[in-house]
Amino acid sequence: MPDALRPLPPLLLLGAIWGATPAFVKHLGAIGWPPMLIAAVAAAVSAAILLAICRLRGIALPLSRAHLLHYAVSGLTGLALANLVGFTSLQHVPAGFFALLVPLSPMLTVLGAAAMGMERMTRRRLLGTALGLAGVLLAMSPGAALPDPALLPWALLAALTPVCYAASNLLAVRLAPKGAPPLALATGTLAAGAVQATIFAALMGHLAVPPAVGLPVSLAQGAVTALAFLVYFRSLAAHGGVVTSQTGYIVTLTGIAWGWALFGERPGWLTIPAASLVFAGLALVTLPRRVTRSGA
Repeated sequence: MPDALRPLPPLLLLGAIWGATPAFVKHLGAIGWPPMLIAAVAAAVSAAILLAICRLRGIALPLSRAHLLHYAVSGLTGLALANLVGFTSLQHVPAGFFALLVPLSPMLTVLGAAAMGMERMTRRRLLGTALGLAGVLLAMSPGAALPDPALLPWALLAALTPVCYAASNLLAVRLAPKGAPPLALATGTLAAGAVQATIFAALMGHLAVPPAVGLPVSLAQGAVTALAFLVYFRSLAAHGGVVTSQTGYIVTLTGIAWGWALFGERPGWLTIPAASLVFAGLALVTLPRRVTRSGA
């Protein structure tokens, strides 16, 4: 396989898995699973799988103060809070609309990194962010991915999900202890997130015994989430963060496709220009700028 195409298989797999997450949530919600119970069970199953893999590979889970802080903050922002707003809003908004929000995460991450002095802000990135936000606003309009204007409050709640993911990206980098294996960090983050999601579920009264019919689906969600984390960290190590972030394109497309195939969602005609704006914005923000040299 040509070197330029090597990142494609893991990105396609990652995009298909993450694009299916709204479908899992909507299915379980439709049969009576409360949103935070869905999040807690999936996180616990994922953490258990990754912990088993760590044991098989002889990777110890570091438990120093710095590591515990990293697990707690990353689990809170990237899993517990993100799933609180995301899984709650998915009980009301289409899966395809939710998928259009995913590319906002890398855009907001770049903006946040620039504000924290970790990245340089450019007019190109500002333009890309503006285009991405315009695409999301267009997706919320009548005739686009949001079928009913009455769902706008839930759509705005869903829009907080990429904000949580961006905060998690930034804080994970800032708080990451040096020398820790990525798999151990992922496992600790999922374990902390599972505990925090369970606490949220208890506070919200979501820990009631769910219908047993959804248990296989919940276990499958946890298993594919663990697989996604493994693919994600391997892609980061092999291809870097910029290349891996391009999975946002695939998540949007697969999320819309899953919503259409499983729930019969029919996005309006404005969905195409909305998605085009989001994709254009993501490209301007995350793709490296080509350097041209004038001839001597």
